[in-house]
Amino acid sequence: MDDFELSVFSLDPINNSSEFQKAISEKVIVYSNQEKTTNVKNKSSYLKSISFVRKINKEFKPDIVHAHYATSYGLLGSFVSAKIFLISVWGSDIYEFPKRSFLHKSGIQYVLKKAKLLLSTSHVMAKEISKYVNKEITVIPFGIDSEKFNSSTNKSVKENFIVGTVKSLEDVYGIDTLIESFALFHKTYPKSECHIYGQGSKKGDLEQLVIKLGLEKFIYFKGILSNNSVPAVLNQFDVFCALSRQESFGVAVIEASSCGLPVIVTNVGGLPEVVENEKTGFVVQGELQEIAEKIALLYNDSELRIKMGENGRQFVLNKYNWAENLKQMKTIYTNLIK
Repeated sequence: MDDFELSVFSLDPINNSSEFQKAISEKVIVYSNQEKTTNVKNKSSYLKSISFVRKINKEFKPDIVHAHYATSYGLLGSFVSAKIFLISVWGSDIYEFPKRSFLHKSGIQYVLKKAKLLLSTSHVMAKEISKYVNKEITVIPFGIDSEKFNSSTNKSVKENFIVGTVKSLEDVYGIDTLIESFALFHKTYPKSECHIYGQGSKKGDLEQLVIKLGLEKFIYFKGILSNNSVPAVLNQFDVFCALSRQESFGVAVIEASSCGLPVIVTNVGGLPEVVENEKTGFVVQGELQEIAEKIALLYNDSELRIKMGENGRQFVLNKYNWAENLKQMKTIYTNLIK
């Protein structure tokens, strides 16, 4: 966005060696707290940043203040005398936060009402936002770098068929469903493996489930990945699964599709929006046998795998290309300023 002057504020410290710092333009001014305040028990610690944010606002004098995440950053933005105040809602800030108590619900309603424009990455999340505020909500998908997330032409020859995922190891992401459905599939197709990338509080429970099923030699917990490492890992998979119980959008799915992988997702939240059922992958109801059968179908039909992967890549290029989504955002900024 070379025709805009940008400043970024982070609630957490950002050092010069961080991946974020290396990725941004030198023209972008970055401000950050000296101590971590996100994901801490004392949520009121956010409020300690009000004076800092107001100081930044006074120095930078922005035409637009755009808060990414309705809670925390949205709350801070509501205390700034902005010419134009926007909020992008991302997921747990609208699906979980307002349901905790009447006070949380009132807080999110207050913040959303303060914004001139609200943005969502999916249509289903826009409907969720509309439960708390009567405003127009603009949907702009979370696009990806399709050049970075691409099918490798140098894929190594593998002995086994690999089913994989890249998700946090939490209940909401249905990793247990993936393990159990893979177990059913593996009984018939023993030359297969399941690779799980990510970390989370349920890792111990999930490892015990794998042991209970006797699949320690076929289901592997690979740990957390840096974003730069994800494309290479996706290119090792034959099928990508996202069997979440709740999902606001599904960026991991479009990354997999962009790499030419067929995908299997559950029919929840924003996941059906990022998959063309039976064209780029399968949208399932979450039953173990159904999932196992879809994996088996892709195992047995290499032409279908390839075709779905090609369709998925084109689907991403048409709808979730980062450059196009950026143009959409720039148009919104320009029109608001005018």
